[in-house]
Amino acid sequence: MLKHTFIHVPGIGAITEQKLWAQGFLSWQEYLDRSQCKLPLTLRIPLDQYLEESAQALNAEDGRYFEVRLPAGEIWRIYPEFGGKVAFLDIETTGLQRDADVITMIGLFDGQTTKVFIKDINIHDFAEEIRKYSLIVTFNGKQFDIPFIRRVFGELPIKQAHLDLRYPLRRLGYSGGLKSIESQLGIKREGALRDVDGFMAVLLWQEYERGNMAALHTLIRYNLEDVVNLQYLADVVYNEALERLPIEVNRLPVHAKYKVDMPFDAELIDHLTELLSGYR
Repeated sequence: MLKHTFIHVPGIGAITEQKLWAQGFLSWQEYLDRSQCKLPLTLRIPLDQYLEESAQALNAEDGRYFEVRLPAGEIWRIYPEFGGKVAFLDIETTGLQRDADVITMIGLFDGQTTKVFIKDINIHDFAEEIRKYSLIVTFNGKQFDIPFIRRVFGELPIKQAHLDLRYPLRRLGYSGGLKSIESQLGIKREGALRDVDGFMAVLLWQEYERGNMAALHTLIRYNLEDVVNLQYLADVVYNEALERLPIEVNRLPVHAKYKVDMPFDAELIDHLTELLSGYR
């Protein structure tokens, strides 16, 4: 879809983009190859400049170029172009305050395998790992995950793009948190894992610090369920957003949910659920 996109060009909004499509300019190359365009000269000049730049940025795998120029709800358009080097990402922390709380775990899924980076074990390996990817996909990462990560690891690679699925999902009519949206799309987590949320994740970490290894395994399983489900959500976002556009673009095959092979302690989850019920 990215090569059919014009709204990242200054002065080009959704209406003008659709006018370009209606005139037969369905891609960057089709516009650059043809000289007859009914747009005002004030728009044609930036189009000529930015579409040449866009082709160069795409060739250089510079996803950030497009991220900063596209509206937040339209960044989904870059997904297939950079999907070959994508990191689906989710963090766990000791709380919500970036200045006071710390990252306890970072889960990552590259579409093939999962990786976990854990505080006081291997979390600093994340800095090297994240440089391998052109695109990061999160849910609510702009407000939560990425600011935490930047505080610990500094700025992310300069060409790396970030797709926060919260924004395009909202535009498609899916509201609420990640687990709520998963439920709306028919994704069900296994057994007691359905009761684990961010509040319980904090308690699971505290249990692990008291020496309960089952709590760590349960937290890892919860975290990785988040990251592997992001791939399915990204596929859905891309395909459903395409359906709302007046041009034909090939849909993506929706990936089957990746099976996470990590045990969890259902009795511990039940115990913490009962404990939390007294505070909610």
